[in-house]
Amino acid sequence: MIPVFDTTRQIKKYRRQFIKTIDEVMSKGNFILGSKVAQFEKEFAAYTGVKFAVGVASGTDALMLSMQALGINNPGEEVIMPANSYPTAFAVVSTGARPRLVDIDGSFNIDPLKIEKAITAKTRAIIAVHLFGQPADLQKIMQTANKYNLPLIEDCAQAHGAVYKNPTLPSGLRGASKKVGSIGKIGCYSFYPTKNLGAFGDGGMIVTNDEELFKKIKLLRMYGEEERYKSVLQGRISRLDEIQAAILSVKLQYLDKWNERRREIAGKYRSHLENSPCRLPPALPFTKHVYHLFVIRTKKRDLLKNYLEKKGIATGIHYPVPIHLVPSFKSLGYKEGDFPESEKAAKEILSLPMFPELKDSEIVKVAQEINSFLEKK
Repeated sequence: MIPVFDTTRQIKKYRRQFIKTIDEVMSKGNFILGSKVAQFEKEFAAYTGVKFAVGVASGTDALMLSMQALGINNPGEEVIMPANSYPTAFAVVSTGARPRLVDIDGSFNIDPLKIEKAITAKTRAIIAVHLFGQPADLQKIMQTANKYNLPLIEDCAQAHGAVYKNPTLPSGLRGASKKVGSIGKIGCYSFYPTKNLGAFGDGGMIVTNDEELFKKIKLLRMYGEEERYKSVLQGRISRLDEIQAAILSVKLQYLDKWNERRREIAGKYRSHLENSPCRLPPALPFTKHVYHLFVIRTKKRDLLKNYLEKKGIATGIHYPVPIHLVPSFKSLGYKEGDFPESEKAAKEILSLPMFPELKDSEIVKVAQEINSFLEKK
């Protein structure tokens, strides 16, 4: 079976480095907020191009703590987010706020032209999700955010290392191209094992250039303590542990290389599927996609998925139901038809195998089987 993701191939290749760094942690006996976490926070901040980074327990916690640090914690407050980003919605409601949904455009990201209409007196922030590794149209989103004095939170859970190039600035100008996470008020990352930069368990990171927010988030991640047992804020426990930080520090050295391989794989898929009736994912000119997922679209999605499975090819659907049609979000008051682009995409999208260690022969087989099936139908 050709898997959608396979972490074992990467582990096998870098096993000695992982064991060495884990052994270093064990020999020191400090597993919580030690030197490895501090080191990785510094490295990831530098990599992203920001001043500060705070390691937390998960990507969901990163979003939740970011909203809490921004003062979003009251029922009735609203946070604007795309209608198709399933995990993000759970972070919003966990703060007590209400997701204010906006439909997507052809890039699978929030439609920047529809955000302003969704803003109300209760709006407290905008979340731009860089879904599948494709940066959202941040220049347009930031214009709206600035107009209404709303903080922009970047959900970078699937976009480690992705780059946004401001289309209004000359390409060679300093600051014209920035990594996602460094453009809004706060950037949030997940290190779930299958991410472009994945841990051996859960983990997350918050990045920012705002020193006051940085200090507040550091307090919030551990009981709100300035020092042990001296709590000045009602925080919680959400810490990136030493072993995960050690592993991620090793992996960060290879992230750009792995992302380049993902783009290479995407190019091969495009080449082999260019004459296929399926729709290929857009690669916007003002972005540097990192292809956490390679997502095609076809109205015969379910039939194709079943066919590929029989041929030994695993696929995924990210995500099969838009937020407003998920039963647990019925209380939001939306109905079917409110977000037509998100609804249509949910019925057509299919995630193909995508990870840096995917073999060229496997890419060819996947593409051949897709072409074979769709040409017959």
